[in-house]
Amino acid sequence: MIIEFHTPYGKISEKLLDTIRKELLELSHIYKRASRAEVLLKEDITIIPSENKVCEISLAIYGDNIRVHSRTEKFEKSAKEAIKELKKMINKLRKEQNEPPDQVTSSVKV
Repeated sequence: MIIEFHTPYGKISEKLLDTIRKELLELSHIYKRASRAEVLLKEDITIIPSENKVCEISLAIYGDNIRVHSRTEKFEKSAKEAIKELKKMINKLRKEQNEPPDQVTSSVKV
């Protein structure tokens, strides 16, 4: 899986980036169809000054794209919440993938 980090804020610790990278790699092992992840860690002071640390994760899956967004007072907490939401969405996709279709249709006359 390809993982890209965009950090226009600039003061992001390597420890946080490694943690996010490990979590995303775990997700790629759980859901093999994930091919690319983009992580944006930025500071947004325009809306709520006390919750201005933003983490956005975009996950490219063959056939789908998933995007999650979290805004808190610290980058670590934002990343943790975004990854938690991403895990929920991937588990939902896995369940849907394993379910049989609602209706079986066939063009063959019996």
